[in-house]
Amino acid sequence: MADNPFEIPQALRDVSERNLKQARAAYEQLMDVMTKAMGAWTGALPSNPMAAVFKDVQDRAMQIAKENAESVFTFAGKISNVRPPQDILTLQTQFAQDRMQTFVMQSQELYNLIGETLQKLQRGALGTEVKRDAL
Repeated sequence: MADNPFEIPQALRDVSERNLKQARAAYEQLMDVMTKAMGAWTGALPSNPMAAVFKDVQDRAMQIAKENAESVFTFAGKISNVRPPQDILTLQTQFAQDRMQTFVMQSQELYNLIGETLQKLQRGALGTEVKRDAL
C-alpha cells in the first residue's frame, strides 16, 4: 500500500507507463505506414507544378500532426508519473493552454502556406496563359 493514501500507487503508474510505450510504438508504426502511403500517392501524381506545391502543404500538415502527437505523448508521460492526483489538474491546464497557443500558430502557418500555394498556382496558370497568348 502507498505511504500516502492520497498518492497514486506506483503499480498503477508503472502500468500507465507501459501502456504509453505500447501506444507510442503503435502510433509510430501507423505514421510510418501513412508516410509511405502518402509518398506513394504523391509519387503517382503527374509531375507538374501543382503537384509540387501541393506536396509542400501536405508535408507541413504531416509535420504538424507529428508535432501534436508528440506533445500528447509527452503530456501522457507526465501524467503517468504524477504522484498526487491534484497535480493532474495543473498539468492538464498547462497542456490545454500550450496546445491552444500552438493551434493558433499552426493554423496561421498552414493558412499562410495554403495562400502562398494558391498564389504560386495562380501565377503558374497565368504564366501558362501568357505563354500561350504569345504563340
